[in-house]
Amino acid sequence: MMTPNIDATFHSLNAVLLLGDVVLNCLRFPFFRITYFIQWTGIYVIFQWIVHACVSMWWPYPFLDLSTPYAPIWYLAVGLLHLPCYGVFALIIRLKNYWLSIAFPDAIQI
Repeated sequence: MMTPNIDATFHSLNAVLLLGDVVLNCLRFPFFRITYFIQWTGIYVIFQWIVHACVSMWWPYPFLDLSTPYAPIWYLAVGLLHLPCYGVFALIIRLKNYWLSIAFPDAIQI
């Protein structure tokens, strides 16, 4: 069973890898890509529901356990929290591109 420290470590590692990916690539990040955010979140939630319906196992986040009466509210809250996270990520990419255009004005951006 995972402990909260390991969960925090995985989330921190994921954030570091995501920021490293932003620093090392120059891919565009248009607004329509929020659909991927929503799609993968939905697929993960449905997958977890199916797994927990078929196999009795612990939930990594107890507040998302479907047997609690507030689970739907928590799922909605977690889903809505993806929107500001997406906005912060898009802002980081714009700031990186702005800084690179100032630091290297003669560079050709593809």
